[in-house]
Amino acid sequence: MKKMLLRNKFLVRCIKLKNIYYWKFIMQFWNFKPENTGVERTNFRFSIGIVTYVDRYNNFFKPLITNLITIFPDTEFVISVNGYYDKTVQEKYLDEIKLFLSGFKNVKIIDFIEPQSLSKLWNLLILNASSDKILILNDDLKISTLFRKNLNRSGILDEEIALINRSWSHFLISKKIVGNLGWFDQRFPGVGNEDEDYECRLVHNNTIIKTFKIKGLNNVVFQTSNFSYGKDIDTIHTKYVRRNKDFFDSKWELSEMGSSSSKYVKIVDCYAKLRKGMETPEFYDLDLLKHSNSNIIK
Repeated sequence: MKKMLLRNKFLVRCIKLKNIYYWKFIMQFWNFKPENTGVERTNFRFSIGIVTYVDRYNNFFKPLITNLITIFPDTEFVISVNGYYDKTVQEKYLDEIKLFLSGFKNVKIIDFIEPQSLSKLWNLLILNASSDKILILNDDLKISTLFRKNLNRSGILDEEIALINRSWSHFLISKKIVGNLGWFDQRFPGVGNEDEDYECRLVHNNTIIKTFKIKGLNNVVFQTSNFSYGKDIDTIHTKYVRRNKDFFDSKWELSEMGSSSSKYVKIVDCYAKLRKGMETPEFYDLDLLKHSNSNIIK
């Protein structure tokens, strides 16, 4: 038994090392591929949305957006740039990122001085996208040159909402879904649990959430110690704001046993019931989703 456990640990370690070296090779390969500054949008099937902030700019966001636009030069990008508690640092950062993104022809940018909830930033990606469907990606991803081909082959683009590789770090959502279900809940003050809330609402709306395995994408899961929201943020699981978890618990009643008013939700692995009076408000006029907005809406 002990030998088997040691063998399994060794195999897991080998797989992890293989994955690390594979992605090191992929990222080096990008150095030999000509960059693209984008063209006038001809892909109207979907837009790509990314939320980012100052602490991920150089190490993650810049190489990601450069590589993405190289393989999606014809696709609209909408970037939500979160605020930061140090306004001097934030103002300098906004000057840098705006100058950087101005070099691309297919990018919209929504920027803030003050920190915003992730829910609000996701809502603004959806609201400001010209396409009916939006592929929302984390800003700490690595991608290969085959990602677009794999995405197109997967079938995910035929869905109204779906996850990539069972994770809300990268998902597709349509304006139709938001029109039916409502916005991500901006009462979550920071980052964390907004995906659990939305999945609970989808399940209670009898909406099936498919997941698609798509190769060519690696989620780094960057462990930040410098949140947008301040130096002394109380966190849970190292990367989520505890106040978000507190709000989720005040909104949903979770239990291991089902009832007539609760439904099993996979992301929380138990039955969920909306507490009375905690319905999600309409943060923006849903009619705005029916129009392609030329001006940035915040």
